[in-house]
Amino acid sequence: MSQFVSDEEITKKFAIRRRDFSILVAQSEQFNCEVLSQLLKEQGYNVVGRAVEMEDTLQQIRVKRPQCVILESEISGQRSFDIVEQMQESNQQTKFILYTRTPDLRMVANAMKIGFFGFLYATDGLDELYRCFQTVSNGGCYYSNGFMSLLKNFGIEIISDRTRDELNRLTQREREVLRMIANGNTANEIAEKLNISYRTAVNHKAHIAKKLELNSCRQLPKYSIAVKNYL
Repeated sequence: MSQFVSDEEITKKFAIRRRDFSILVAQSEQFNCEVLSQLLKEQGYNVVGRAVEMEDTLQQIRVKRPQCVILESEISGQRSFDIVEQMQESNQQTKFILYTRTPDLRMVANAMKIGFFGFLYATDGLDELYRCFQTVSNGGCYYSNGFMSLLKNFGIEIISDRTRDELNRLTQREREVLRMIANGNTANEIAEKLNISYRTAVNHKAHIAKKLELNSCRQLPKYSIAVKNYL
C-alpha cells in the first residue's frame, strides 16, 4: 500500500471542504474578475472578494484574510509582487497564485523567488486552476502545463512531472528547509535561522527525504540544488 493518499481520495476530500478554502480574486480587468469569481462560486469555492487595483487588493487581504489570492501579474505590473512581500513580512498566512497573460522573463524569475505557491498562464483551462487550488490548499506548490511551457520557451530548465508531484507533497516549512539545504545550510544553521531545535531540523530533513522517496538525507543537497528554482 502506498504511503501517500491517492489522488482520487485527495480530490474527494478537497471537494468536500471547498467552502472552507477562502479565495480573493485580483484581476486587472473588471469583467474578467467578475467572470472568474462567478465561475469559482458555481464550483463551490468560497470567493470572499474581488479586486482590480493593488491598493484595494492589499486592503481586502488585511480585512478578509483569505487563505488564497489568485493575483494577476498585470494588475499593477512588477509592483504587484509588493503585495506578496508585504504579506510575508507581516506574517500573513495568505497563499498567492500567480496568473499572467504577458510573458516576461524577469517577472517570471522574480515570482519564482518570492514565494508564490501556484503559477498559471493564460493558455491554461479551468481544470488547471482547480488542480492548482487543490494542491495549494494542501500546502504544495503548483506549476501548470502552460506555465511550464512558458519556462521552456524562455530556455529555463524544467522539472519532470514526477518531480513536480514529489515537491507537491512538501509542506511550506519543508520547502523552506529544502531551500536552505540547497543554499548550503547545515542542520545547526537551519535550526538557528528558523528558531527551532536541532532535533526538529533533523526531523524535517528526514521527513522530506521520505516524502521525496530518497534513500537517505545525504541525497538532499544534490536533489535540492536541482530543484532550487521551484522551491
